[in-house]
Amino acid sequence: MPTLLLLWLATMGALWGQTIKVASYNVENLFDLKKSGSEYTEYIPYTGYGWNEKAFAVKIRNISRVICDLRPDIIGLQEIESDEALRALQQGVKRCGWRMPYRAIADRKPTVVKTALLSRFPILSKREIDPDGSLHTRDILEVTVDVQRRPLTLFVNHWKSRSGPESRRIVSAKALIKRLAALPKGSDYILLGDFNSDWQEWRTLPDSPRLNDTHGLTGINHLLKTIRDDKPVTKRGIVWPYHYDLWLELPPQRRWSHNFYGHKNALDHLLLPASMFDDRGINYKDRSFRRFMPYYLFQNGAIFRWQIAKHRHGRHLDAGYSDHLPIYATFTTAPYVPAAASAPRARKKAPEGTPATPLHIADLYKMPLGWMNGVVENAVVIYKKGRVAILKEPGGRAILVYRDTGALREGMRYRVAVRKLYDYRGLREVTKLDVLEKLGKAEVGPLLLHSPKDLRDSRFVNEVVAEISGVYRRGVLHYGDGQKIRLYFKDRKRKPRNGARLSLKRVRVSLYRNRPELVAE
Repeated sequence: MPTLLLLWLATMGALWGQTIKVASYNVENLFDLKKSGSEYTEYIPYTGYGWNEKAFAVKIRNISRVICDLRPDIIGLQEIESDEALRALQQGVKRCGWRMPYRAIADRKPTVVKTALLSRFPILSKREIDPDGSLHTRDILEVTVDVQRRPLTLFVNHWKSRSGPESRRIVSAKALIKRLAALPKGSDYILLGDFNSDWQEWRTLPDSPRLNDTHGLTGINHLLKTIRDDKPVTKRGIVWPYHYDLWLELPPQRRWSHNFYGHKNALDHLLLPASMFDDRGINYKDRSFRRFMPYYLFQNGAIFRWQIAKHRHGRHLDAGYSDHLPIYATFTTAPYVPAAASAPRARKKAPEGTPATPLHIADLYKMPLGWMNGVVENAVVIYKKGRVAILKEPGGRAILVYRDTGALREGMRYRVAVRKLYDYRGLREVTKLDVLEKLGKAEVGPLLLHSPKDLRDSRFVNEVVAEISGVYRRGVLHYGDGQKIRLYFKDRKRKPRNGARLSLKRVRVSLYRNRPELVAE
């Protein structure tokens, strides 16, 4: 290969960099099947509570599904009982198609549950930070991984629960900040995990006498310094020892990952130092922070946590996931670039000369929201009603286009440029699109769903069902062999009576507040 081409490839590689997805997930009590004597009562194996091979297998399978669908490169975990439980989870993730060959757990101290980590990158070192020597305080796991010969250190936290006062969390914050102060200057690290503290703890703590035994001093805001002059720290001009809380990337109404009896909190965090916003080592990919919210993590409008009967004092029901949502963000080995400088604002077309990225429709479900410049070479309009159209790639996935549908005709193939992605209450959709080329007519029938077994499967979102029959009861269509899905009628006057038998043609699969539904236009 010519020398100039090699030099160009090396330069472009340094500029683009490798992307790294880092996540945090409190999996809610992943216990093994060995009796250790320290388990919570309902997790003592092989008792009347039903924590046995079946329950354990379901829990492993469910949490593995979340991780496989999220596809992180590194994930910090909380509430793992042992390395046996962690290894079982690691194997479960591998079985469902995502390989994370490296693991670590803070198991030096026999706490009931522990912090842990799975990684696709080799682990260079591991240590544990013991806040106070107490068996009631969980160790902080410190792991350094090798990312293209660049060290990245992860601190996985699980601070004391909010059943106790803030002073118990202050202990962990002090131990952590002491360790951070001992790191080499400019080290790349991420603080993540369940801090049992809200992003605005300094505002709410004074109003809670039960928690406030520190005269308003908080571990996350004051000791880890996510605020300065009584305001959240921003990315602009951040310096050590301050930290930027990635919850600030989302609007206030979306700043939560845990819902306790309707009280929503951002207990899980990704906190970043100044070194993640420079032109060296590893850096944050701006505006990439998200909650992971597939429909199956919700039931009846609430987080679908692991199910235990009798208000969590009875038998395991072998269903559910966790009482927390995973959170994640993307990092890069390239220099930090503020989002405002890297993406066009309020324009339909990308600036002249901006390279388009070839992609498949399936890629749109993994990409950050907002402005982009991606080209789908072969997209068929399989459905169009008013301001809604569905594009599908033959042999691939489908996606909804909203409003910007004037140039689209049902039954036609197009080469299109996707300009903007949006999530409407959990539903991924395209809101800006350019038709680059008309490719002729297409056969729509073979691209529709025929005889689907379970329409609540995330793969079917934005697809169109050719025909489906069933019984309508209280807003739900019961069909097939015991399957059911919510059915929404755009025209309420056409809503059938309860118990009516329906035969529907060409209805689309949608999501509303992360709950799957059929939409009859």
